[in-house]
Amino acid sequence: MAGIDEKIVNAQANAEDEELNALTNGGKRLALFRRYRSEPRVIAEADGIWAPDIRRVALIDELRGVCVLCMVCYHSFFILDTQFGVAWSAKLYEFLRPAQPIFAGLFIVISGVCARLSQDIKKRGLVRAVYAALITFATVLLLPALGFENMQVWFGVLHLLAASALLFALGMKAFNRIPAPVGALVCLGLFLFFAPVSQGYFGMFGFHFDLPESLYQNNALAFLGFYRPDFAAWDHFPLLPWFFLFLFGTFIGKFVKREKGETELEKEGLPEFCYRQHSSFFGFLGRHALLTYLLHIPVFYGLSYCLQTLFSVGKP
Repeated sequence: MAGIDEKIVNAQANAEDEELNALTNGGKRLALFRRYRSEPRVIAEADGIWAPDIRRVALIDELRGVCVLCMVCYHSFFILDTQFGVAWSAKLYEFLRPAQPIFAGLFIVISGVCARLSQDIKKRGLVRAVYAALITFATVLLLPALGFENMQVWFGVLHLLAASALLFALGMKAFNRIPAPVGALVCLGLFLFFAPVSQGYFGMFGFHFDLPESLYQNNALAFLGFYRPDFAAWDHFPLLPWFFLFLFGTFIGKFVKREKGETELEKEGLPEFCYRQHSSFFGFLGRHALLTYLLHIPVFYGLSYCLQTLFSVGKP
């Protein structure tokens, strides 16, 4: 009987291994899964990536959800103000305007963290580039045909994330050689250093270097941060300085990923409360950030267009 029982157990184990082999891309991560299967560790997905050595950071999802909600409110108040002339909407828009760089910057940092967790960052960047191109097409060609003017998006936040992901993928080997604390501090410093580029100079802490006026004679380099004073764009996030904030997030992501060969500080990961869920609503919104961001714009434009057409309200 003991021999029969042993054969049954072995047969079940082999069947389980075959099933895991199929679920883990031809067994490439089967050994990793076996090691973590016996440990009390949360095995979760990070932006569609099955990674046994990465715990999903619930706080990141929730913070990203807060950022997305702020962006949705910010954009909706702007549309109600410019298309309908609603007084209270204009006041709320002006109230949120000073905070816009804060929640947009946090969103970019979190995107950098997620880029570090991604196992196919090039695909991630290309997918976002396609969506960004669709947004430009809609705001430059489609919306003016429907009567909505001055709403162009040439290089918005999605364009920035797409370009940053691709640039990070190209330089990943070099970035990986830099310790996370050093890289994070350097990138944060570079972000502050290049922050005033659109105003014609760069520098900080009293250092001031004026840039040539020739850089601002046309809008060909608007994606870098050099553009004319009359450049019209509703949502604009040039590579300078925002790319460095994205890179800052990628180095912060090292503390989440905790790869072999990193420093002891990076291996420790984040505090335990970062992995616990605090808000299911913001967590859900954060996990579906891209979809929410893509849908909220046509929903508000479609609503405003229907109201204008059916009830003849708002600005034509």
